[in-house]
Amino acid sequence: MSYTGLDDFLARARQRLDPPRGQAALAEGGEFDVLSAKQRASLREAAVLVGLIPRKGGATALLTRRPDTMANHPGQVAFPGGKADPGDVDAAATALREAQEEVGVDPMRADLIARGAAYVTGTGFRIFPVVAVLPAEFEPAPCETEVAAVFETPLDFLMNPSNHTRRVGTWKGRQRSYYEMPHGGFHIWGVTAGIIRALYTDVYGNLSAGARTGT
Repeated sequence: MSYTGLDDFLARARQRLDPPRGQAALAEGGEFDVLSAKQRASLREAAVLVGLIPRKGGATALLTRRPDTMANHPGQVAFPGGKADPGDVDAAATALREAQEEVGVDPMRADLIARGAAYVTGTGFRIFPVVAVLPAEFEPAPCETEVAAVFETPLDFLMNPSNHTRRVGTWKGRQRSYYEMPHGGFHIWGVTAGIIRALYTDVYGNLSAGARTGT
């Protein structure tokens, strides 16, 4: 099963994902199972905003391309987001703060829907994706030092498993699998594609947990 419309996606997300605030219940995805106890304890908390925009032509997801100068994941496509600050009360607060800084999202006008399972990366981050609906008229105001490009990708494309291509590569001497889903001239892959795949898996519920794994 895959995407059949924004309202259906949101209803499923509310039912099958964690609430946007409060304790996390869903199990981690990504690299978590292969990490040692010491590595798990050293994970850095982060969050991203999966901002959905109900455009007239269909719902889109807001994405960015990171500058090539960034220390982590330079040049990669990403959802707005970043590391948690001490003052952030939860993952939703982190995601909204970062999205406001990076692309001008007004936290007061973001309708928080749900929070996906934490996605653990090979670079030591535990990333919570926070799903929210942005105003239909939203226009990004990107921060030039943090964002190289802002674009939107149709949600029906991202939630179609036939667009999720699984690849295998070698990183730091270990063979790893990852997803990619290029669209509109942007190469969506790695962590962001992994988060998208995990959301698809949890929202539509027709894949085994093992399908989440990726770089």
